[in-house]
Amino acid sequence: MQGKDINIYRYITLYSLDVICESSMGVSINAQEIEDSEYVKNVKLLCKIVAERQNRLRERFDLIYWLFPNYYREKRAVRQIHNFTYSVIDSRRKLLDESSPQQENDPEIKKRVAFLDMLLQSTVDGRPLTREEIREEVDTFMFEGHDTTGSAMSFALFLLASHPDVQNQALEEQKCMFADDILRPATYDDLQNMKYLECVIKETLRLYPSVPFFARKTDKEVEFKGNVIPEGINVAVFAFGMMRSAEYFPDPLTFKPSRFEDMDGTKPFAFIPFSAGPRNCIGQKFAMLEMKSCLSKMLRNFELKPTVPAHQLVLAPETVLKAHNGMYIRLTDRKL
Repeated sequence: MQGKDINIYRYITLYSLDVICESSMGVSINAQEIEDSEYVKNVKLLCKIVAERQNRLRERFDLIYWLFPNYYREKRAVRQIHNFTYSVIDSRRKLLDESSPQQENDPEIKKRVAFLDMLLQSTVDGRPLTREEIREEVDTFMFEGHDTTGSAMSFALFLLASHPDVQNQALEEQKCMFADDILRPATYDDLQNMKYLECVIKETLRLYPSVPFFARKTDKEVEFKGNVIPEGINVAVFAFGMMRSAEYFPDPLTFKPSRFEDMDGTKPFAFIPFSAGPRNCIGQKFAMLEMKSCLSKMLRNFELKPTVPAHQLVLAPETVLKAHNGMYIRLTDRKL
């Protein structure tokens, strides 16, 4: 991989899957060591099928959807994803049962409770969650927690490779923070203090939001520009287009992280990569910490360079924004 053109998305996606499984689910699946991960392939396939159904009128109707090959591909992918999730749940349940006596006597273990542990121990109206209910929650976290962040980190690395001035400024921040021990692991306080790197991530999400569009249903009549939108109407929000609007972001197509150093907060709904309001992304703080941690380590270990000739992204507007032709960059060892 050293000194060669690589599709960074391929590796970052597997990394993000490992992160969400270990940190939130408490289970190691070693996705980075198993490059041909069935879970990752099935998630990609489902995203592709959803996008294709939206663009194929005949396949939108459930009554006749079974007539098309995508129906059977979707069923097979969903079944395999559910089997994988059940295996994670069962593995964690077994581990919890085996370690219960130790947890009672070790306060440090109690502090390291994974999200899945809480689900396994939760009740609703006095009854424990069923295996299927837990699986639904785990599916949401594992899909949203690996594919969206994987996409964002890959775009960020591609943009840093393509903008050496921004990369150098981000590296200087890292040098100031880590000083003589440049390769030590980042702490939580370190991540909180990476202000410029946070601007890099925000600017990446502005140009390439992981979720390029989403929808909301009106719960009352809404007046908008002289028109009335009735209650119960689904409204599509095109976040990708909104965050590339010159009305909100001057010179909108330029990658300029410093713009977020000067934002005054007067237009809070102009920047919405995690949506906004009570239905915003539940994992956005976790995602920001993960992205900072990954980018920080990559910057301190590697010099990111563009390919020759420079790779041109061809965007794929699926449920998660990706590059149809990959995100190719070149890595060389960082000499500090």
